[in-house]
This record gives sequence, C-alpha cells and structure tokens, in this order.
Amino acid sequence: MNRQNIDVIIAVYNGGKYIREAVASVQAQSWKNVNIIVADDGSTDDTLSVVTGLSQSDQRIKVLSFPHRGVSATLNAAIRQSSASCIAFLDADDLWHDEKLEKQMQALAGSDVEICFSLLQEFESFVQGEPQTSSARKEPLKGYSKITFLGKRTLFETYGLFEEKVAIGDFVEWYSRVVRAGEPVIMLEEVLAFRRVHHDNTTRSAPKNEFLKLLKTHLDEKRRSTD
Repeated sequence: MNRQNIDVIIAVYNGGKYIREAVASVQAQSWKNVNIIVADDGSTDDTLSVVTGLSQSDQRIKVLSFPHRGVSATLNAAIRQSSASCIAFLDADDLWHDEKLEKQMQALAGSDVEICFSLLQEFESFVQGEPQTSSARKEPLKGYSKITFLGKRTLFETYGLFEEKVAIGDFVEWYSRVVRAGEPVIMLEEVLAFRRVHHDNTTRSAPKNEFLKLLKTHLDEKRRSTD
C-alpha cells in the first residue's frame, strides 16, 4: 500500500492539561507518515509552550499560532496550510487507537469512497478538585464525528471549509453538506477513537439552543434540496 502522508490537525484552546496525551496518541500511530499540525487558538495557558517543546523532538509536529477566533476559524486556517492528500482531526482532549489511521487507510484503499469513520468510545476523566461528570456513555457510538473522520483534502474544495459563524457543532454543520450531496462513506464497526468526558467539554457548557439552531438549519437546507 502507498504510505501517503496524512495531515492530522489538532485545533486547541487552553488545552495544556491534555495536549501531550493527544499528540502522543498521534505519534503512536502505526501509520507513521503523518504531519501533526497543532493550531493554537490564542491560548492563555501553557498550551503553546508545551506543543513548541514537543515539536523540538519530533519534526513531524508543526505549530501554528493564531489570535483567539474560535475553533472553526482555527481549523480553517490549518486546513489552508495543510498539503497532504488526506486529513484527519483530533481534539486536544481526545485520543486514538494506535491503528486508527492504518485501518482507515486500508478501508479507503482501492475504493472510490473518500471518507471513513469509525465507532468511538467515551471515557471519564476525573481531575482532583473538579466536579465528577459521571456521564460517559458505556456503549460505543456511531462515530460521525470530527475525531473519527479521515478524508481526502479535496473534500474541503468540494464542500467548502467549516462555517466560522457556527459557535459549536462545526463538524456537524460541515458534514450535513456532505450528507445532502449523497457522498458515500465507510463506517468501520470498531472503536478507533476515544472521547474524553470532563468538566470543561465545550459541548457540555454550550447553550442547547445552539444545537437546535444548527439542526433547524440542516433540516431547512434538506427540505429546500428536495423541493
């Protein structure tokens, strides 16, 4: 199999607590032809110094630093600076199975499909002195998620970049365009990504009406496309 490069993009804002584990999760991949693009969204903690230190011992790590603009704008800036034929995303507090990229590349090889997902498993993260969430779901989830995604970078030329006006659910909004276009995908029925559930999860603190607005936008677009 052609061991082509994959650009792994990690957008991070004040993720110094977990970013080492996330980067190590990419470094441990059995598919070694990866570029690790860590895009810092104006963090005010030690994130930037941590990832800069990590980059000094691994030339595959590229550190980008931007003023704080939000995750969608940061992801878009990183995508614009990417060059590999395939792109994957990992959140700064999440982890991957060691064979995540390998198995997904094998699944895409020899097919016309350009997107591969996998199941994901939530796990609990307890930090002393912080409230315990106790909300990680025990059963694996269908991972139509940013952290399970592996796809051709040409998809972002076809369907555009992330919508920067979307406060949360950036990937959901983007993927809704893909679904409406009928783009085929592969879903691997095994857990290859792990989503950390903790007190600082963005989606835990986000207003519920943001999700409702996103859902309404998707449904309105779907109705218009079928009229």
